[in-house]
Amino acid sequence: MKNSDFIKMTSVSIYSLAFPTNKLVETLENATFDTVNDEKLELIRNPITGEKVHKLGENGLFFSLRAEYKPITATMLTSKTYAMMQDNPEGLAEDELQQLAYAELMRTLPAVSEIYNVFYNTETQLLIMNNRSKRAKKALIQLIELFGLAGVKSVIVSDEKLGLNKKFEDYLNHGTPLFKGVEFDFEATLVRENADEKAYLTCKHVDQPSGKEKALQDGYEVQSLKMNCLDEVKFKLDRQLKIRSMRWTGMAKTANKLDRQGTGRTGFFYGFIQNQFDVLNRIEKHTLLAFTQDTKLETFA
Repeated sequence: MKNSDFIKMTSVSIYSLAFPTNKLVETLENATFDTVNDEKLELIRNPITGEKVHKLGENGLFFSLRAEYKPITATMLTSKTYAMMQDNPEGLAEDELQQLAYAELMRTLPAVSEIYNVFYNTETQLLIMNNRSKRAKKALIQLIELFGLAGVKSVIVSDEKLGLNKKFEDYLNHGTPLFKGVEFDFEATLVRENADEKAYLTCKHVDQPSGKEKALQDGYEVQSLKMNCLDEVKFKLDRQLKIRSMRWTGMAKTANKLDRQGTGRTGFFYGFIQNQFDVLNRIEKHTLLAFTQDTKLETFA
């Protein structure tokens, strides 16, 4: 685990969660989680600041969860079970051998860990996590159970408001800006689907006549658009309004500063995560929330 793990954010998952504001920070700082399926979860103390929960402005919180587990794959379990079957003097059944194989792997494999960095906006009640994996979602479920909430809601804009393709067509045909607070980098990946296949088309320089002509081919719709926000981060926005492939300006330089020994790391860290929080809120406001006209999001999953 490196200090720079606590600023990594290349893609995000966004959830709507109404955490109770009363004793929110205190509850997070004192959080303990049960071990589930031999996987451990903890809300950890940041090695740079020594704090568990970081307050950002009036509405922001930042904290990190660490999941620890044994990386047992189906292939590993099958291979270990097969090896035991070759030397099975007691004639144990396959399901019994599989249980023994699992226990042996649990005993011998070293544990690995993952860090999930989390931003929470107490005003919009949106939570942003830097990981989309199933294990990260399990961690989030444990987090909401800590507060006695009913469940986690992945934010999905209702189908009738998924107008990214219409916005793109308006840009190509009439020069209408795609968004107000984030910039389009003039590159799009388009997709044409039918019952038998998918065809993809990468269109660069769509601010130029040749690029527009290519992007206006019949049957193609937006798969993703290249965007940037305040020259602080470049990212892709896909047709479900999910944010991925993020590249933050200054990430490498800040990571090097955080991983080196020396003074000033706390200031660098706070400055970077505050900027991340501000930029992510801006992206949310002008992409995801723009499709719901700044009202409460309409549908969830």
